[in-house]
Amino acid sequence: MSSKDDVLIIEDSPAIGMLLKNYLEKLGYTQIYTCTNGFTAIETFKELVTLKKHPIVLLDYMLPDMDARSILTQMLEVQPNARVVLETATEKDDEGIKDLIRLGIYQYLEKPIRFENLKSIFETIEKEQSFFEKESKQVEILNQEDQTKIHDQINVIINSSKQISLSLIEQLIGFSNESISFYLKELEDKGKIIRIDDKKEIACNQCDSVKITQTFYCPSCKSSNFKLGKLIEHYDCGNISEENTYGNDMCPSCNKVIKALGVDYRVMQNHYICNNCKGFFSEISTDYLCLKCENKFKFDECRWKTSPNYKTISM
Repeated sequence: MSSKDDVLIIEDSPAIGMLLKNYLEKLGYTQIYTCTNGFTAIETFKELVTLKKHPIVLLDYMLPDMDARSILTQMLEVQPNARVVLETATEKDDEGIKDLIRLGIYQYLEKPIRFENLKSIFETIEKEQSFFEKESKQVEILNQEDQTKIHDQINVIINSSKQISLSLIEQLIGFSNESISFYLKELEDKGKIIRIDDKKEIACNQCDSVKITQTFYCPSCKSSNFKLGKLIEHYDCGNISEENTYGNDMCPSCNKVIKALGVDYRVMQNHYICNNCKGFFSEISTDYLCLKCENKFKFDECRWKTSPNYKTISM
């Protein structure tokens, strides 16, 4: 990176705030702002964004005047791609923390803070920033022929989708650049597309790509070889197996005839049956897979990206 981003520390303990500031200065960060309450933090954040800054935010979970959820929500309204690092001693699997991660927390920093963990997070941010700056410089030197090719790519992408976000268009083309937004505005003015509400999408927590797919598997043996079906539980012997195993209304375990629903047996609708381990479950396990870097992650580990969403009218 040619220069370090600004940093906004939101911490109600002046001592911790000073320790964080001193350590970040050692990492080369010079523009560091500290706030001890939510109100001042939000005002400072707005001022920085007005100055075309993209500050890295260190946010304490609990502050005297408001909680992290309120602060995060207000910051994302100002800058949807804000990089907010949550500091907390609360476990990551706590429902309140999971909710913040779903809302758009960029990273989670456990308290008491270990400086090596803080350094690792900031190094990751620097690498990502360097990558996007490099892409931006490469795009600036595109000639007219390249621009025409990009426009053709955008036309194909939009024509094959009823709705698509700017983030996904950029991922499919391979880079981010203002020329893409300019061309989309041109298509919008011509009535080819219309801009609808902004779209918030799951993004890879490693490379920030929104080219994501879900993978589903058995929670017991991790196999993806499963099916959806009905199960029957026979009350007398406790047997639970697939509906098709009860031939002639006879239990395959005790060979007794089942007669009255609710008295002799019950039907368990919409259960997943693993073809490998023969286990059954009402819900399947799922992971997210990044199609760009092949990173696999859980829902509560994902990032969120918000960008304009477009609907195709005619192309």
